[in-house]
Amino acid sequence: MWLTIHRGSKQIGGSCVELQSGVSRILIDLGLPLVDENGERVDPDAIRKTSKEDLIKQGLLPDIPGLYKHEKPAFDGILLSHSHQDHYGLLSFVNPQVPIYLSEGCKELVHIAHFFGQTDFVPVNARTVKPWKTLAVGDFRVTPYLVDHSAFDALAFLIEAEGKRLFYSGDFRGHGRKSILFQNMLKRPPQNITSLILEGSMFGRTPGPYQNEVEVQHRLVELFEDKEQLYFLACSSQNVDRLVSVYKACLKTGRTFVIDPYTAYILDKLKRLSPNIPQFDWGQNIRVFFVPNTYTHRMAENKSLFKFKSAKITCDEMEHLRSRLLIKDTYKTSRVLIPRLGGESTTLIYSLWSGYLPEVKSFWEQNNVPIVEVHCGGHAYVEDLQEFVRSVGPMYIVPVHTFFPEKYSEYFEANIRIVADKEPVEV
Repeated sequence: MWLTIHRGSKQIGGSCVELQSGVSRILIDLGLPLVDENGERVDPDAIRKTSKEDLIKQGLLPDIPGLYKHEKPAFDGILLSHSHQDHYGLLSFVNPQVPIYLSEGCKELVHIAHFFGQTDFVPVNARTVKPWKTLAVGDFRVTPYLVDHSAFDALAFLIEAEGKRLFYSGDFRGHGRKSILFQNMLKRPPQNITSLILEGSMFGRTPGPYQNEVEVQHRLVELFEDKEQLYFLACSSQNVDRLVSVYKACLKTGRTFVIDPYTAYILDKLKRLSPNIPQFDWGQNIRVFFVPNTYTHRMAENKSLFKFKSAKITCDEMEHLRSRLLIKDTYKTSRVLIPRLGGESTTLIYSLWSGYLPEVKSFWEQNNVPIVEVHCGGHAYVEDLQEFVRSVGPMYIVPVHTFFPEKYSEYFEANIRIVADKEPVEV
């Protein structure tokens, strides 16, 4: 079995891993890079307006013959680990004859992203997989593993061919609301793994003050008990774990969680897969503000917006309920509501990676609104990675999705095999 890391051996984002066995070839993820070769942040809109040939020349699209549109397909399938664009953001360039294997939740979120214009990719040749159910993809046997991650319904993959067993961790963690998945993998790890392709996003980064979702929820409760404060919340609408933590904190403190239609739409679409996630029609503790932005307008055009009319909350109602609210922020939400509700006795809870904070900080500072960071990340801490490696006991670890592949040898008592981008190696 041959392994080629087309991108990801020394960077986070833009993941793309190829495996070949005989005439069978599969790809694992085809992500949009976060930065270009000069370290400049990649603009997804610019990618969509650029030709395949130019993107390959710029090093943004991997040069993989037999993968893209208008070429004879040479791949048996693509395994998609989860719905973050740094893992699937370049799939719109792929020949639609190549099947995409993904989870039900990932498929739903990819369709949602396309509906709202976030991506050109439509999974027309999608084949949904079930966790722990083995399937054949060409000459490969693939077993998906459901993992704990900030992306809903994320997967890792056990891949077998030629008597070799390779495990691709994808992005995972052990401290989210689904940490039981990580604990179960430690108790019943994949056996006889030849090569463990292991993410290392947290190398070179220190965990914040909140170690897990439980601690995040407890801190939110503490904040919400201040009955004089209006709170805004900056967090991803696709981070379902975080939305659950926020909603539970609101329930405990009697606050109303005000979400935008885009967030309501996501939660509604996912309820058939996870009926316990918060929904717009669960009563007065969750309401929907019809913020006038492009997403709301898109929903109005296709009539999906009116599903949430029963939970609509107006600006006048929010003025009356001011100190009993937690309002999920969008760019337009704060611009509409701060002039109405005022910045006095107002706090922004920032629940995203701190690297994005400079992009929004100036608005809140101009309105004299303090910012409190309450967040835990979506990737496994180094200690959890060490415990996972001890449990699996692989012959080799191959670093991926990390800026620091050389640090693996400092933390793991295992053979570390650093593979350069674009270098085929036998595994």
